[in-house]
Amino acid sequence: MSWEDGRCVVAGVRLMAAPGEIAGVVGPNGSGKSTVLRTVYRHLTPEAGRVLLAGEDIRAMPPSRTARHIGALPQERGGDFEFTVHEVVAMGRPPYKRAFAGDDRADRETVARALADVGLAEHGGRRFSALSGGERQRALLARAFAQAPDVLVLDEPTNHLDVRHQVELLNLLRGRACTTLVSLHDLNAAASVCDRLHVLSAGTVVASGTPREVLTPELLAEVFGVRAAVVDHPLTGDPLIAVDQRAGAGAGADAGTGTGAIAGPGS
Repeated sequence: MSWEDGRCVVAGVRLMAAPGEIAGVVGPNGSGKSTVLRTVYRHLTPEAGRVLLAGEDIRAMPPSRTARHIGALPQERGGDFEFTVHEVVAMGRPPYKRAFAGDDRADRETVARALADVGLAEHGGRRFSALSGGERQRALLARAFAQAPDVLVLDEPTNHLDVRHQVELLNLLRGRACTTLVSLHDLNAAASVCDRLHVLSAGTVVASGTPREVLTPELLAEVFGVRAAVVDHPLTGDPLIAVDQRAGAGAGADAGTGTGAIAGPGS
C-alpha cells in the first residue's frame, strides 16, 4: 500500500519481474503506475507491504547498496542541469566510489559505453541544457545504464522520443538481458518488448501474464474503454491493437468480443 499527498494511491498490488525479464506496467492515467515504480526505486516508502530484491526487503538495505542494484529513469526529469552530458551520465557512478573520489578508468569506460548504447557517443561534451527533449531522455537513460544495476526501473522511457529512437531504445532493452520493470503508454510497444505485463486500474492489479494472455479484447474494453481489434502483427506476430478512432467515449461498455472488442493506446 502506498500513499501520496495524503491519499491511498495503490493497494493490494503484487508485481513480479523474474531475473532477466522485462515486466511492463500499463494502465490508464491515474491508475498508480508511477507510484508503484517510485516505491520500487525508494522514492516512496510503502505504508504496508514489501519490495523484495532477490528475496531481501530493500528497506533493510543501505541506500548506497540499493543504488548498486536498482537504476531508475523517473518520469520527473528535473530541471536543466548545467553540466555536460558526460558529467550527467557519470552521476550514475557514485555508488561504486568513495566520497569525493574522482573518476577512474573503469568509470570513464562505463560512461563511454553507456553513451554509445543510447546513441550519444559524440555528445559527451555538450551541455545537457542544450539537448533536445529526446536527447535528454537518452542521456538520463545512459545515466541509469552507468550504474550497472541488476534491475532497471523505467517510467515512460519512450516519452519525447521519435519513432526511430523509440524502436532503438526498446531493442536496446531487449538486448541487455537486465531485469527491467517499465511503464509504457503504448500498448503495442509493451506487447512487443515485454515478457510479462501487469495491468493496473484504480490502484490495483487487475491482470498479469504474457502480453498475449493479458491483451484480450474483454480486459482491454473494461480497463481502457475504447474499441479496437486485437490481431497478430504482420511482421512480428506480436499482439497488435488497432484502435477504432471513430468510436465515441465509453464505447467499451457496448463492445462485443473477438476482434471487434475494445482496447486502448495506454496512458
